[in-house]
Amino acid sequence: MKPAQKAFFLCLLAFFLLFYFFRLNQVQEDNIPENVPVRIVGRVSQQPYLKGSNQIIEVGPVLVQTSRFPGYFYGQRIEVFGKFKRRVLGPFQTQFVTYYPAIRLVEEEEGLRLGLFFQKTLFNIRGHLEKVVNQLFSEPQASLLNGILLGSKKEMPQDFWQNLRETGTLHVVVASGQNVSMVANFLISILVLLVNRRKAVWLAMGGAVLYVLMVGAEPPVVRAGIMAVLAYLAQFLGREGEGTLALLLAAGLMLLVDPLLLFDLGFQLSFSATAGILWLYPWLKGKKLFSVPVLGEALATTLAAQLGVMPLLLMNFGKISFLSPLINALILWEVPLIMILGLVVILAGLLIKPLAQVLSWFVWLLLTVFVKVIEFFGSFSWVSLEIKEPSVYWAVGYYLVLVYFLWRKHERSRSP
Repeated sequence: MKPAQKAFFLCLLAFFLLFYFFRLNQVQEDNIPENVPVRIVGRVSQQPYLKGSNQIIEVGPVLVQTSRFPGYFYGQRIEVFGKFKRRVLGPFQTQFVTYYPAIRLVEEEEGLRLGLFFQKTLFNIRGHLEKVVNQLFSEPQASLLNGILLGSKKEMPQDFWQNLRETGTLHVVVASGQNVSMVANFLISILVLLVNRRKAVWLAMGGAVLYVLMVGAEPPVVRAGIMAVLAYLAQFLGREGEGTLALLLAAGLMLLVDPLLLFDLGFQLSFSATAGILWLYPWLKGKKLFSVPVLGEALATTLAAQLGVMPLLLMNFGKISFLSPLINALILWEVPLIMILGLVVILAGLLIKPLAQVLSWFVWLLLTVFVKVIEFFGSFSWVSLEIKEPSVYWAVGYYLVLVYFLWRKHERSRSP
């Protein structure tokens, strides 16, 4: 980097930090009186999901637990009347919880009603797709496919869910940036056969936006999707050098819009995992250990992401699966096939059910292999290692050493 470029970068960084701390200082802490009846009005900030016989609704910092009916949707404006309890989640993060309050849907303006109708239509489509899956597959294969393909939060068998957590593979069955990037890359690979690459990219991004809306447009999905799509798109177009810039720009813009995202674990994990893949994967893939076809590439990718998020996982959960990169490598090769074939089966199920039943056998086989791998490793009590919660100084030291290592590697690559 030339001296002029360094000076410009440092000035830009200083401006960003000043503006960020100004924005952070403007954030007002939510304050809802506890244990007295209070009426609040707000917009549903994440797609509600079912937990047992209850419906869980988030309205900004408020978590509402209520009955399953009537169902509410992301983006709807509602009035909640009840008693609230305060939870402190972390710096600048407070949540208020209420159980079975009175809820009333607030009428919207005509333009907003049209937008909500579009959102509700997408959710109804997702509901129909989930119904087809449930008709064709038994558990846990049905929940697994719904999670991988549609980001569904409906409950799956508790034992299988626990095994996913213990093996470090839970990210596969929730809507995330990985899902979005797979959808975008799949659409690009199909569309380039029909139109030029530039048009294919724009159409694929439009498809990815619709996918994000369909799975709920939840903040973790949106921010992870922005990071992953920008980073992987830069790699896909053969411009890996711009992946870092895209990642930093995406993170910076999101922090300026919502300064509290810096303290959100989902944002931290998304940034760290994507950064690990961008910066560590190119180095790992050149090692002999990762030269094995298919498996080696998946192992290098998951290990890079794991190295990026390890301190965050230890600080927040005190547990990490040291076999997670290997387990992910054994199953991640299936995920694109499951998504593609699963979509084909679902579309066939909407049109020709006998054909869908036949095709579902191939998807069932892939899903079953996935399940058996998770159940095999999840049966070992030592698959995850509990570690006494490390201090923040250890985490800072870890990342400083990692950054120094990457900087030294970069400098050696530039030297003649």
